[in-house]
Amino acid sequence: MENTIFIVLFIGGFLVFLSSMGVDVIQLLFKIGVRCLSGTIIIYVVNLALSYFGGNLSVTINEISIGVSGIFGIWGVFFLYALQYYFTIV
Repeated sequence: MENTIFIVLFIGGFLVFLSSMGVDVIQLLFKIGVRCLSGTIIIYVVNLALSYFGGNLSVTINEISIGVSGIFGIWGVFFLYALQYYFTIV
């Protein structure tokens, strides 16, 4: 419980810092939310297509993958699949 409170306070403080630097925080949060949602949909569709065609490469949808796709966008999704491919081969 303490970790959750610490994380929320840290993110809140960081957003206050960004707003004091002149960043539109609401627009930033909206963009990250849209990227998280679209990244999750893309991962789901690609996993579905790969499993349909007999591939065994799939990225799990969890907090880490949603966060990476939310911060980095479509390049984050590509990065997740590249990492999964690398660790599947090794």
